[in-house]
Amino acid sequence: MHALRSIKPALLIGLVTKILIFSFGFIVSYLNEGSSHPLSIVMRQFCRWDSPHYLDIAENWYVNVGEQRLFIVFFPLYPLLIRLTTFDYRFINLSALLISNISSLIAMVYLFKLVELDFGEDVAKSSVLYLSVYPTAYFLCAIYTEGLFLALVTACFYHARRGRWISAGLLGMLASLTRINGLILLPALAVEYLSQKEWSLRRLDATFFCSWLPLAGFLIYLTINYIVTGDFFTFIEVQRTHWHQSIDPLSGLKEALSWAINSPFPENITVGYAQIVFAVLGLSGVIGSFLHLRASYSVYMLLTWMMSVSTSFWLSIPRFTLVMFPLFILLGLTGHRKNFNYIAIPISSSSLAFFTILFTLGEWAF
Repeated sequence: MHALRSIKPALLIGLVTKILIFSFGFIVSYLNEGSSHPLSIVMRQFCRWDSPHYLDIAENWYVNVGEQRLFIVFFPLYPLLIRLTTFDYRFINLSALLISNISSLIAMVYLFKLVELDFGEDVAKSSVLYLSVYPTAYFLCAIYTEGLFLALVTACFYHARRGRWISAGLLGMLASLTRINGLILLPALAVEYLSQKEWSLRRLDATFFCSWLPLAGFLIYLTINYIVTGDFFTFIEVQRTHWHQSIDPLSGLKEALSWAINSPFPENITVGYAQIVFAVLGLSGVIGSFLHLRASYSVYMLLTWMMSVSTSFWLSIPRFTLVMFPLFILLGLTGHRKNFNYIAIPISSSSLAFFTILFTLGEWAF
């Protein structure tokens, strides 16, 4: 009972904001589509863009023919969990939504516990609140990997902070089976381990190798690439040829500026201005992290930001910053200034409502 009471604030904040996001999305979908069965609307309203690809993998696994061959770029843990929890494929969307939403609640709990270690309950509550009303927080409700990945990352860091290195390593391995960003946990965990050993190599022991377990998850994914396609790195070629992505951040910035200036509404915002604004926000978070937070958090922030802005076409930076959990710690720390909350929370909530409308209507929203 004491353990439940200790995480009650995080659960309450998460549940209330999820109910509001789902209700808002339901109203938008209902007004757009007309009368339909309520459960049908709930299962469809946050199933957009990449969502059907995850469902297809869950139902059919990876294949090397047709359009489905392109789905090799999506990592396996999320669709595998969907498959394991689906007993009737008519309700596969519901299974996926449950995994995303339960996972994101777990992420909020672990974020709360993680922040509480250093800054106390008030900052922890504020951090969870800022995560819950972040402009792209609807992805924590949608059939996407953000909720699951964030749960694994925050849990990984929490167990590392408590010196539970086997648990931290296994969670890191699962994270790298969820998204390629999981590889970032390898250097971040290594830095956390060394900082706990006061940067003395003589104090290392066998548990240090647990920080390398995220690499194991990625190697499993490469093996799936090889088994399905005959090439360990098929996903890179698919990203380059089908999604036109390569490493060229300056081209990404140039394209975003071009979309911002020359495109009609709402593409000028979603593919233009928002990409630039959130890239700058992420960079500000990186700087703030190095100034105010632990070295391991800063490494995670820096490398996540670098991966987010490294591509030749900036398309999803606002979504990618959602998993930069130290950003919400910094916002929580700044939130002790009431005037900051009065400005930041309404702006963030309004942006969340706007992007949720676009997403539920099937418009591109990261």
